[in-house]
Amino acid sequence: MLSVSHGETQVAGSEGGTLLRCDPPGGGHPHAEEACAQLSAADGRIAALPAEDVLCPMIYAPVTAHAEGMWRDRPVTWTETFPNACTLRARTGALFALDGT
Repeated sequence: MLSVSHGETQVAGSEGGTLLRCDPPGGGHPHAEEACAQLSAADGRIAALPAEDVLCPMIYAPVTAHAEGMWRDRPVTWTETFPNACTLRARTGALFALDGT
């Protein structure tokens, strides 16, 4: 399950939460194929996803991303707070692009 909360802490029932399945890609994630390909290239390690080279505004509007589930029979729990949604997208690619953009 993937979710994004506004603010510096994960909120139960965070808005935008969705399920991502990768074998085959689906589960309701709007970019499942791209997100699964990126996760596969990083062997399921979210922190190892390559950052995109983009310019983000220096506006502090924190967002906290949270992932919990399984990757190839390995439990995954990951949470990180980013300064804004642009930085989140640049750092995690399609994985937390839950709004369909």
